[in-house]
Order: sequence, then structure tokens, then C-alpha cells
Amino acid sequence: MRWWSSLIRIGRDGLRIQRAFAAPSSIARAVLAVLLATVLGLLLDDPVAGAMASVGAFICGVGTLVSPLRHPVVNAFGMAAAFSTTAVLGALVHGTTWAFLLLLGVAAFATGLWRTLGVASGIRGCLAVIGLMITADLAPGVHAGLVMAGWIAVGTGLVVVVQLLPPYGPRFAAQRRALGALYRSLAEASVAADPAALGVTAPFTAARQTLDLLPQFSRPAAAALFGLLGEAERIRRALHTVRLTEPAAGNQEALAAAAQVLGTVSRTVASGRGHRSADAAGSLLESWAAALPVRGPRDLAARLRQAEQLARSSTDDRLGDVLEPHAEVPGLYAGTPSVARTARRIRAQLRPQSPIFRHAVRLAVAVVVAEVIGRSIGGWGGLGISAHGFWVALTTMLVLFPEYGHTVARAWGRAAGAVLGGVLAWALSLPHWSPGGLAALSVVLATASFVTLRTGQLMLNLWLTTWIVFLIHHVGGLPGPTAWARAADTVVGAALAVLVFLVWPTWSARRVPGLLAEWLRVQDRLLPELLTGYADVGAADRAAVDALRTRSRQLRGHLTAAVEQSHAEPAEHRCPWSGAQLEQIRTQVSTVAGCATLLGENLPRTPQDTVPELTELVDPLHEHLTALARAAAGAETVAPGALRRAFDSFTARSGLPAGTTDGSGSVTAGRAVALSTATVDAVEALTATIAARHRPRRHAAA
Repeated sequence: MRWWSSLIRIGRDGLRIQRAFAAPSSIARAVLAVLLATVLGLLLDDPVAGAMASVGAFICGVGTLVSPLRHPVVNAFGMAAAFSTTAVLGALVHGTTWAFLLLLGVAAFATGLWRTLGVASGIRGCLAVIGLMITADLAPGVHAGLVMAGWIAVGTGLVVVVQLLPPYGPRFAAQRRALGALYRSLAEASVAADPAALGVTAPFTAARQTLDLLPQFSRPAAAALFGLLGEAERIRRALHTVRLTEPAAGNQEALAAAAQVLGTVSRTVASGRGHRSADAAGSLLESWAAALPVRGPRDLAARLRQAEQLARSSTDDRLGDVLEPHAEVPGLYAGTPSVARTARRIRAQLRPQSPIFRHAVRLAVAVVVAEVIGRSIGGWGGLGISAHGFWVALTTMLVLFPEYGHTVARAWGRAAGAVLGGVLAWALSLPHWSPGGLAALSVVLATASFVTLRTGQLMLNLWLTTWIVFLIHHVGGLPGPTAWARAADTVVGAALAVLVFLVWPTWSARRVPGLLAEWLRVQDRLLPELLTGYADVGAADRAAVDALRTRSRQLRGHLTAAVEQSHAEPAEHRCPWSGAQLEQIRTQVSTVAGCATLLGENLPRTPQDTVPELTELVDPLHEHLTALARAAAGAETVAPGALRRAFDSFTARSGLPAGTTDGSGSVTAGRAVALSTATVDAVEALTATIAARHRPRRHAAA
């Protein structure tokens, strides 16, 4: 019953139509490239040239619209080179079935590994492999296949050319979009009712990744953007301090004013044009910080002023190289070149325990099997294209994802869209079309595909199936009923993708214990390091703390994603905790991370702020977190309360006060004890949830 309800729920998600569109200028460039390719075919009076150039322009255009992180010209050139290369390889192995299947498997495996870099990169890899299938399956011979590959390369070249046309937009557009989204998320979190909203890591990860892609020679001009990333982290920490530790009087109005300032920064950075926040918001923040002479409000007001200044500086590229953002974003401004970093990330997945590696192997096997099945049933009783299985194979490749929910949702949406697209393609094949009418309608259908690219698989595949079937069938002179064969191939490919996933699954719920254990091992190093920092000014290793915070944020992002994806999976027994417990774990992990943030932000800055007694907690905390990590991985059990008893004994023995801060805002023993108490409470709450495993058997960590 749970399997059936899961399929219904995910299927409903797969059929949902979203209101998400690419930038109009990007859509216009992609449409222009397809239009130029179509016109070229008309001028040459060569239907094959026009069709293949249109296919090259279309696939490459889709690659430029899928979450662009690099410069549009770089995206287009990379997509054009990859798609053209695979088309040539497909032509060279045409007629040699074993060589084609071997090459297809290798390419699919590489595409699965490329998924390490993100969903968009994985989809671009799938699009590139389509070129291999087209020329290997559709070409009548090697020579004709090379001719087709040449025209495909011409179409992809047109996409690169149109990226050079105005309007150009602000420099570092992808980085600006990511930073704008980051500051917008901070604005929303600052006024959210749940303090855990400040623990969301995805916007920070996306902003770091996009800035990380910038080549070394262009980073000085983007210095203000790097500085904004550093300020965003400091603003998040200041908001944590205000939300969790400062008096509530006047906080709501001040946080609303902070949200206005953050929204202004977001608009300025994203657009590259200056925007000003209301003067009343700035005045309110200043008066609020002056009325509460403690660190949280003062830090927040100062950081917001700095962010506004950096946002204004980012609108003028000439001011970028006078800043020193490497102090704000350690290790990123002068980081490792992106090629070496990419190779390192992919190399780290080359192990059998990695979900990405398992997905890559599964994808390679599934695509080869789908190609064989497609070739076996390609005729469909005379309605299809006999001995060609690329449609089944490409559907399987585009549907099969590392996650169960995404795979099933895409299967539902893609199959339904293909059926509707087959109906529309069949209807359009009934009348006789002149060459000019055929060209005009193909451009219109391609435009509809570009516009609906991000609205969901249903709408996208409806127009995509209609366009490609209409184009290929008319060029090849195939009868109208063959449109139904393409819909049937899509249904078979989607069903095969789901079946292959179920045969060799990568359940997100099973990843949760391992990710949680790894995150706890990072806390086992971070929290004792922070407590040791209260022994003396400068006792904490700031570089080590920043590195551990970065690793903690990455693991927390992976853990959050795994918990979210596990809710779509049909059986709770795949994880030692129920769905409600997983949500508790996610919230409690964010709470512990927030406590670590506060401990780090309030490290002593003067000898009067030191609390050397806190070092007594290092060993008990280390022992507890070590045991808790093993318990999360299923290696042993852990009983709640041990850390609380050790802490109570410590506070009774030390005689430290339980106050907060003095009038000057310095960190006192009372504040340090309050932060330590909150940390112990958060760890004990997480311990209780981990200990409440709803199944007694042991679960090995991945």
C-alpha cells in the first residue's frame, strides 16, 4: 500500500506544471540559432542539412538554458564541442554494433560521474551523449553520418555565435544571480518564524560554487562579489546571535529593517545596478544597535553597512581590484584552478560505496540495455523506425536519476508528455506542408520547447516530442502514424529506468546514517576546538575552525537533501528512523550548527573574556560525540543524559555564573556558560532522537 501511495504522490509531482522560465534574452538567443539553422536548410534546399543543423542548434541551445553557471559563451562552446564530438564518434562506429554499444556504455558511465558536479551538469552530459545516438542510429552509412555530424556542428556553432550578440547584461551574471539568491534567502530567514531557516546551506553552496568557477585572471575584478559572499556568512552568524541570544524587545522591527536592507543588496547585486534601501530602515537599525550595546546588534548593523557598500562597489568593475576579499572568504579567492578541483571531485567518487559511482554504473548498463531493447522493438509492427533504439535509450538516460523520487517523477511526466506530444505530432502530420511552412512550424515548436524547458517534464516533453517527431518524420518521409511509435518508445524507456532503479536502488534514506555519522565526526573536532578557544585569546585555530565549518556546511547540505529525498521513498524500513524522526534530526542538526556558530562568534577578544574552566568540557564532549557518531552509523547504542550529567557536575564544581553580558558587551563567564548549556541541550536532544531507532537491527554506514 505504501508503494502505491508513493507512486501516486510522486506521479502527481511529475505531472505538476511549474511557473519557471529561463531568462527571455537566453530563450531569444536559442530561438535565433534554430531559426538561422532552419533558414540555412531552406537556402541550400537540403532537408537533411536543415534538420541536422536545427537539431544541433536545439540541443546546444537547451544546454545553454539549463542552470547556466559559467559565461554564456563558455557554456555554449563547451556544449557545442561535446555534442559535435559525440556526433562524429557515433558516425564512425555506425554499423559496428559491438563498438557502438561499448562506446555508449562508456559515455553513459562518464555522464553518470559528471553528475557529481550537479544536476545541470549531469543533464548537459546526457544531452552530449544524444549526439552519439543520433548519428550511430539514424545515419544510413559512415559517410552520411559524418555529413550529418558536420551539419550538427554547424548548428552548434550558430548557438555559440548568437551568444556574442547584444544585449550582454552585467558582467559575472551567473555569480550575481547566485549571490542575489543568497541575500534574498537571508532576507527571508531574518523574518522567518523558525530560527532554523538561518541554517539553510543550499544558497551558500550555490554561491560558492559559481564564484569558484571564475578563472584566476578574472577574480580581481570580481573582488566585491567574493567580499559579499564573506559578508553573507558573517551576517548569518550575526542573525543567529540576535535571534537566539539577544533580548526580544524591538528585535522584530529591527529584523524587518534588516530584511529590507538585505533585499536591496540582493537586487543591486543581481541586476548590477544600484538600488537604495529606505533611510528609515538604516536609521532604525542604528538606533536599535545603539540602544542594545551588545555584540549581536552591533555586528549585524556593521555587517549590513559593509554589505551595502560592497554591493554598490560591485556595480563598478574598476573598484573590484582594490578590495581584499580573501580575508573574508578563506581559501576561495586564490583557490585551486577549477579543472584540478573538478578532477579531484570526480576522482573522489571512484569507489564502490559512492552513490554517484553506483548511479554511473547503473546508468551505463541501463542505457545499453535500453538501446538493445529499442532496436529489438523499433519496428512496432511497421509504425516505427526498425533497427533503431535511440529513442528508448535517450529516454532511459534522461529519466534515470540517483534519487528514487526524481526518477519516478520524471518517468511519469516524460511518458505523459510523450503521449500528448505524439497526438499533437500525428495531428500536425495530416496536412501537406510546404518547405516554408514546415520550416516555420518547426521553429515555433522549438520555441515552445525552450519556453517550457523549466516548467516540468510534462510540458517540456509534449513540445519536444512534437518538434523532433515532426521534424525527423517529414525529413525522412515517414508516415504520420510513426508519431505513436515515438510515444511508445518513451513509455518503454521510462518504465525501464524505473525498473532498473528498483533492481539496483540507491535509497537516500540509507545514506542518512552515514552522512549523520560523518557530520558528527566533524562536530567532534569543531566543538572541542571552539571550547578550547575560551582558554585564552587566540587559543582557537581560526583557519582550522573555518575549514571545519565549511566541511560541516557541506555535509549538512548533503544530509538535508537526503532527508528530503527520503520522504518520497516508499518504505521507512530503509532507514533506522521514521520520517518524523528524520525531520527532528534535520532540525536538531541545524540547532547544533547554530550553537557552534554562536560559540565561534563569541570567542574571547580580551583577557577579561576568557573562561578557561570550559576546557574541562572538551573530553566529555569528545567522548560523547565519538560514541554518538558510532551510534548514528549503527555500530553501537548510546544512552541520552550522560553528557548532561557531566555538564551539571562541571557547573556545580566550577561555580560559574549563569548571567549573560555586561554593559560593554564583552563575553563574560555567564555568557560562555549559557552558550555551553545551549550546546549541551542541543546535543542531548539529538542524542535522544538518534537513540530512538524504530528498528533494533544494526545499520552499517555507507
